[in-house]
Amino acid sequence: MKVNYQERIDLTADELKIILSQQRTIPNKQKIQALYWLKAGASESLTDVAERLGVHRITVHRWLKQYIAGGLPELLKIRQATGRPRVIPSAVIAGLSQKLSEESCDFKTYKEIGQWVEDNYQVSVKYQTLHKQLHYRMKANLKEPKPLSNEEAQEASIELEKAKKNCSK
Repeated sequence: MKVNYQERIDLTADELKIILSQQRTIPNKQKIQALYWLKAGASESLTDVAERLGVHRITVHRWLKQYIAGGLPELLKIRQATGRPRVIPSAVIAGLSQKLSEESCDFKTYKEIGQWVEDNYQVSVKYQTLHKQLHYRMKANLKEPKPLSNEEAQEASIELEKAKKNCSK
């Protein structure tokens, strides 16, 4: 059974062309392009439209259902991406950021930071998760780097003490 998509689309081909030129995001351009091709008769089927756009035919069918159900606003609505929420709550991240920016912050290891988070926020965070959050996402470095040998540890301690004395002046 052949479906007449031209009758289901309320807008004219010229209106769709204008709306297409106004779109800024690729997904919205694809959606309007699909409607335009169906309305103008450039494509006879959803499968043909899907092949031309490089998406699955079910995707084009979903777009058409959205358009029929709610019109253009429903079709072009930007939806929030779903996914698993972060393990570390945003309040903890804000508190960590504030604590790390303080001068009195003297964390030496990620384990100490993990213990501080557990004491203050009652949230247990794995070492790996905490490291990824601090090092890669927040770009935070610990104040004192982990020494490679005893000699380097003594030199690093001396340099850190000098830096502290210079900052306090």
